[in-house]
Amino acid sequence: MNILLFYDLPTITKVDQKAMNKFRNDITKLGFIMIQESVYMKHCYNYDWVNRTKLKIKEILPQKGDIRIIIVTNKQYNEIEILKGRKSLQESYTNDEDFLIL
Repeated sequence: MNILLFYDLPTITKVDQKAMNKFRNDITKLGFIMIQESVYMKHCYNYDWVNRTKLKIKEILPQKGDIRIIIVTNKQYNEIEILKGRKSLQESYTNDEDFLIL
């Protein structure tokens, strides 16, 4: 399953820009990859992983802006139709086989 995260953060002031950059860096540290500007994706092995990731996102939310997430299955994610452009290299290599279960 996958978490898709969408954000729209203000960048008018230097403080806003700094907050947006910090949020973007923080979600990258959580394992999200950019699939489109302001749209990030993270593959999760199960719902427990999804829930833990959601809690971590809530801890790093900036003061301003709009942030949304949606949880989709791998099958649903693979049904995304790219009308123009292509998958990023990171996105192409993200799948169930990338995980080692301990």
